[in-house]
Order: sequence, then structure tokens, then C-alpha cells
Amino acid sequence: MISKKTVLRSAIIAASVAPALALASGYKINEQSASGVGTAYAGRAAVAEDASVVFYNPAAMTEFKRAELTVGATYIDVTGELSNSSKQNPANYSDSQEASLYQYSEGGDYIPNPTIPFAYYVRPLNDKMAVGLGVFVPFGTNTNYKSDSIVGGFADETMLKVIDIQPSFAYKLNDEISVGGGIDIVYAQALLSKQLDLIPFPVQDGSGNFYPGYENKYSVEGDDWAYGWNLAMFWKLSDKTTFGATYRSQIDIEFTGDSEFTSADGVYIYVPGSGVAPVGVAGDTPSYSTHVDKQSSRVPLSTPQSVTLSVAHQLTDALQLQAGATWTDWSVFQNLDIIATESGIIDNLGGLNDSNDGKYIGHIEENWKDTIAYALGGTYTLNDQWLVRAGYAYDDAAVTVENRTARVPDNDRQWLTTGFRFTATQDISVDVGAAYLLFHPAKLNERDNNLDGSQKGAQTVQGDYDVDAFALSMQLNYKM
Repeated sequence: MISKKTVLRSAIIAASVAPALALASGYKINEQSASGVGTAYAGRAAVAEDASVVFYNPAAMTEFKRAELTVGATYIDVTGELSNSSKQNPANYSDSQEASLYQYSEGGDYIPNPTIPFAYYVRPLNDKMAVGLGVFVPFGTNTNYKSDSIVGGFADETMLKVIDIQPSFAYKLNDEISVGGGIDIVYAQALLSKQLDLIPFPVQDGSGNFYPGYENKYSVEGDDWAYGWNLAMFWKLSDKTTFGATYRSQIDIEFTGDSEFTSADGVYIYVPGSGVAPVGVAGDTPSYSTHVDKQSSRVPLSTPQSVTLSVAHQLTDALQLQAGATWTDWSVFQNLDIIATESGIIDNLGGLNDSNDGKYIGHIEENWKDTIAYALGGTYTLNDQWLVRAGYAYDDAAVTVENRTARVPDNDRQWLTTGFRFTATQDISVDVGAAYLLFHPAKLNERDNNLDGSQKGAQTVQGDYDVDAFALSMQLNYKM
């Protein structure tokens, strides 16, 4: 006999979630400028083309002779599909039996098409000092499977938004070297949910029909303000070659909000072998029914520190070559926890163990790995009004094959990019960039885990992920 606490706990443990697919590795967002898109972000810390240096290298603000404003946005048309999927429940039914009993879909296109805004302002104070301000989205993701998706018991909706407000300062040490940095003031929101299959085996009604699908839904959402910092250096190695280096710190975010069931007034639990049919079948009642209040919870998450190195070389009067690499400390993301901070759901469930100020509702081992992204690009000046760009980048996935989940079907990707700048007047210019992303196919073989990381029963889900993405970015630059 399975107790009420055991089944409810299993449902919520499985609801522990991780950020999902973004266009850079992990949940990082690269789309911080249209000029950067054009060269696949190659060498961005080594050039001072527009006010987006506030993000890429604030030390380069000393290169500006006039104040400048850059505003723009990137639209991403992305398609993600799951195919060849199968699901195995603890009852050990075959794949064909599972499909006929539960009639799951594969989830459709699970990635919405986002628009990512950005804005930057640089103002020189004198020949040696400059200040700046940036507002941008450094991290974020959004995935949403159909409610009958075969992976719904592992992942349903994931939303992460991080808005960064970065005041910055730069100082020129001498004619060759400038240093700078900024404070990252971030506001973050998150929503994480999963479908709940509280009948983890086929249940028949009086007519011999099976009761398919999910019986409930669990979600946790919250927000937080947090702080980080960044440092940068800009070095003119020669009249033709520049070098840039930036460091961005880890930011510790703690989402605080509520955990809850969609149907809080009737969380039904069924026990194998009880002979109990689903609600709605005449003469039958569920094994257990309980009311579950909202539960105040916290979800800690640390964004990774990173280091970017860039170089730009003016090969000819018209052609500049750019290259760069970025190391990202994704290994900071080893576990994801949902921790109760007051009585509520946890009273019905118990907890894995006490934390400093609550009990664990859920714990998932992520075991992400550090990544290095490489980029090469070039900018060619056609005349006083037009220049064109092109670039290539390779971005390593933070998710290992063994730890890939339906929430993070991430994999290695390549960037093919192009773009241009049109200078309308001495004060106004427009940048346009376009990128096509080639994702390597990714296989899913996820299991359902207990709080301690051990496998729970025989429930697994398999499938193949295929992702295509196209990004179009535009920005306006205005010199004041």
C-alpha cells in the first residue's frame, strides 16, 4: 500500500525543475546588440563601435568623444520539436501499450518566439573618464509543452527572465590601456511547472476503458532582486590591433513565492490494487482526497561567472578581423532545490531534511559543466555610409548527455551570422544583424528521481530533439 504522503511527495519532487533552452549554452542570452550579432559576437570586447560596450567591455567607453545612445531589440524565430518519443510507467507496460492507454502527444513546438530588448548610454566626462548605463537581458528562457505532452510529467512550462541594470565607469590609465567596470542590479522572475500523473498506472472504469492523462498540475513561481559586478580592460596593442578582457561575477538569486496545485481542493491519490476507479465513475471514490494550501517556498539559483577575451586587427583600411572566446562557469549549477519556508504542503509531505530555514520539497542533481564558446568574424567598410559584417561561432552545451532533461534539451550549436551598418548622418546610424543557429540533434533519456537522487520506480521518457532558430536584430545609434 502506498501512503498519501509518499504519492504526494513523489508528485512534488518530480516538479523540481531547471531552466530550459536558450540560444546560448545553458540559459544565457547573447543577443545584446545588433552590431554584435553581425560578427557572431567575435571580438566585441576589443572594439568600441557603439554604446553596447557598456555590456561587452565598459573600459572601452574611454574611446568615445561624444555621448551616445544605442537602443534596439532582437526577435528570435525558434522551433523545437520532440520526436520518436516513448514513456515507460512503473507498471512496466510496453511503449505501444503506453501510447494506446494514455494517448500522449509529443508536445508540439515547445519554444515560444521571444523579443529581447536592450538599451545603452555612454557619456565621456573628460579625456580620461567616462560613465555609462545599460539595461539588458543577460539570462532567460521560456518553454511550454502542450498539456498532454508525453514529457508533461517531467516538464510543462519553464519561464526565467533576468533584467540587468548596469551603471558603469571607465578610466584611461594611459594612451594604451583603459580599465572599467560596473554594478549589475538584476531583477529576476521565474515560473516552473509540471503536469501530475497521480495515477502512475492504467486505471479502468466500469466499461473497461482506461483513464488517460494528467490529473493535476504543480507550479512554483517567485521573484528576487540581486546584485553582481563586472571588471574590464581595453588595451591598444598597436595602431591596428586592440585587445579586450571582461569578467562578470556570479550572481546569487533566490526566488521567493508560492508552490501550489492547480486543483488544490481535490488532490486525488490512487493506490495500485485497490480496485478504485477514477472520479466521475458511478459508485467509485478515490483512495485519498485532500486539500493542499499554497506553500511559501524559495528556489535558489546562481548565474555563472564568465571571462571573455577578444582581439581585433585592422588588416587593411577596409577590413577588420575579430576573434574571441568566452568561458562560462556553468559548473556552479550542480543542484536545483525547492525549499519550503513555512507550513503548508510540507506538512502533508514531510521533507528530505531540514535546511537552515525550511525543508526541501524537491532536489534534483543537474551536474552542468563549464563551457567555452569561440567566435571569428570580420567587418568590411564599403564606403562612408555602409559596412558589412559576417561571423561564425561554436557554442558548447552546458548539459551533459547523461543529465539532459525535457526541461533542458540543450546541445552544442553553431552560429552563422551576417549584418550591416548604415550611417545616415554624422549623428545617426542603424545596425542590422541576422543569425542562423545550427543545433546538434539531442537524445533524451530521462528518469524520474527521488529526493536523494535515486531512481523512482521504472518511469522514464525517451525521445529525439530537433531545434532550428533564426534571429533578427536591429538597433539605432544616436550621437549627442
